[in-house]
Amino acid sequence: MTWLVWTVLGVLVLGLLAVSWWFDRDARRRGATPTSGAAMGSAARGRKLETLRRSSQQVMGGATPRSQDAHAETWRRPPRR
Repeated sequence: MTWLVWTVLGVLVLGLLAVSWWFDRDARRRGATPTSGAAMGSAARGRKLETLRRSSQQVMGGATPRSQDAHAETWRRPPRR
């Protein structure tokens, strides 16, 4: 009975490895590059700061229609890279 459990677990692990290899190969064909943990953390911090900057621009504005349009535009334009 023990051999059956280990066999099923082994097949499951091998299946997951095969699927991850397939998706990684497919992504690299489309031009994806591996990203380190530090790079992903830096990108996440940049996105958070950009969101914070945009939200602070929304809060600091006045209530005139012109300023509301200007603040809404900060959400429409793509972030600077």
